[in-house]
Amino acid sequence: MNKYSTPNISGKKILSNDGNINNSTFNNKLMSTNNNDKTVKVDSAHNKENKIKKYNKAILKFNKYYFYSNKYFLIIIFLFYIFDDNRTNQIDLNNYLDKIYGEEDLLKIIKEKERKKANFSKKKRYKIEKEIENIYDVIKKIKKKKKEIINKNKKIVRYDGKLILACSYALDNRYTFPTLVAMTSLVINAGKNTFYNIYVLTNPDFTEKNKKILKSVENSYSDHCKIFIINMGNKFQGLNTYRLTASTYYKLDLHNILSDVDRIIYMDGDTAVFQDLSDLIFLDMKGNYILGYLDSNENALKKYKIKNPVILCAGVILMDLSALRKNNITEKFNLFFKENNGKIEQHDQTTINVVCQGKISTLPPKYGIWNSRSFRDVIDTNYDYNPSIRYNKKELLLAYKHPAILHYIIGKPYIKLVSKCYYKEWWEYAKKTVYYHA
Repeated sequence: MNKYSTPNISGKKILSNDGNINNSTFNNKLMSTNNNDKTVKVDSAHNKENKIKKYNKAILKFNKYYFYSNKYFLIIIFLFYIFDDNRTNQIDLNNYLDKIYGEEDLLKIIKEKERKKANFSKKKRYKIEKEIENIYDVIKKIKKKKKEIINKNKKIVRYDGKLILACSYALDNRYTFPTLVAMTSLVINAGKNTFYNIYVLTNPDFTEKNKKILKSVENSYSDHCKIFIINMGNKFQGLNTYRLTASTYYKLDLHNILSDVDRIIYMDGDTAVFQDLSDLIFLDMKGNYILGYLDSNENALKKYKIKNPVILCAGVILMDLSALRKNNITEKFNLFFKENNGKIEQHDQTTINVVCQGKISTLPPKYGIWNSRSFRDVIDTNYDYNPSIRYNKKELLLAYKHPAILHYIIGKPYIKLVSKCYYKEWWEYAKKTVYYHA
């Protein structure tokens, strides 16, 4: 370029044909730039090229990031889709029938389906018939399993052919009315072939009047129950019970008191039963001493350094009394009391979870589910549990809708300010008791 060359602002030639400066063009351009007080910037082809390269790199980088971010997002969604309980457990209701209903309830469902079948189209009727077939298959499996267990253990059958299930409650005078309602709900929902031996554990001060009140259940429903009231004397009196009484520990001595009973379902007085419980006779305990509904209070157990992820609520538990006797559990309980008396936060519940760790497991959630205000609350509580033993959402939902034993943990119906979940049902049972009309 000639040494007199100037920035080519307009794109036109500034040099004349003979190589000299075209003064008029130069002066005009210079004046225009001076008037606007602007600095003239050279935008060479090389600079343009660099800008284009940078722009293309930026686009490529964005596209790469967008692709990978979307890819990982899709992978995460896919993993949630695979492992989410609601997705993986979209199992047909028929696969859960034996966990939710007893044999008699299943027959009622079949009758109801048969009755409604005529009102549907041919296609719908065919679908209902298939469902009925599936239910009959479940009933056959249940019957076969029951026969095998009955043949091994004749003690569980009464002289009249009814199945015997041992149940237990523990209370003092203050808890007579709630326990009466709980017992009433139990026998009202007994199947036609179910008989309950109910063992009521009381303290020495339990009045004769209250004994008669509890016995009224047997008088009204003698075909389905017999009540045994057992005075526990001064048992567990030396233990710290905080706001409770020694009756909270009574369940821990059932294996000694009932030496001829192999299996028992213990329930607190703040429970209500909505189904026949005879299926608990046939439930496989898989070598565990105690089965119960899950609890999440790990803080009360931290100091004991429990390795077992299963923590049970002691309000509804199925106990293998024969296994407890064989393994000298009384000695282990007494040693625990001696070392920790005054420091046991949840009394009997802490004792069970610490002493029996490794030999406790979960009941199906319909046995002992809490009266949460909504199913959302049930799910939130379920996420507090260890993922390895967390309840299945599908089974939990069905348990919430069709509980066998409901535990009134969240609010007591006999106290004014309570959760409304199954509140009316509790009072319906209460109205059928002698105490209510006294």
